[in-house]
Amino acid sequence: MSMIGQAKTPTLIQHGAKDQRVPPANATELYRGLKDKGVPVELFLFPEMGHPINKPRENRAVMHQNFTWFCHYLLGEDLDFEV
Repeated sequence: MSMIGQAKTPTLIQHGAKDQRVPPANATELYRGLKDKGVPVELFLFPEMGHPINKPRENRAVMHQNFTWFCHYLLGEDLDFEV
């Protein structure tokens, strides 16, 4: 957070609400900081996920979000996270 003022890169944050290593509040703080600086940012909190992505449903959602994010920012496609 100490360097948030220099952030420019579009950022996709995917975080487990049950993460015991990195509190979800950290993800929210990063999201708000980037948003306040005008950096393109999306935050997805997965209610049943901890630190690792260890469930097939969440894993699929994360992969789809990653694919959508990169297609948008690398290929110029519409940013649509719907499956």
